[in-house]
Amino acid sequence: MKLIAAYLLAVLGGNECPSSDDIKGILSSVGAEADETKLSHLMSELEGKDIVELIAEGRDKFASVPSGG
Repeated sequence: MKLIAAYLLAVLGGNECPSSDDIKGILSSVGAEADETKLSHLMSELEGKDIVELIAEGRDKFASVPSGG
């Protein structure tokens, strides 16, 4: 989750296509470390994709998940 949060922070900061080093920099600024395997997997999954579109797709999928109280 922290990798995704750092990626989104970079995008919110104006970097439309953050690199692995950008993510590592954000995490290190708060004393956290990035798992290289998970980071490279995340970056390969997001390569060439628009994060806003991915969030919209995920929101649509999440809306179909049943939830009870």
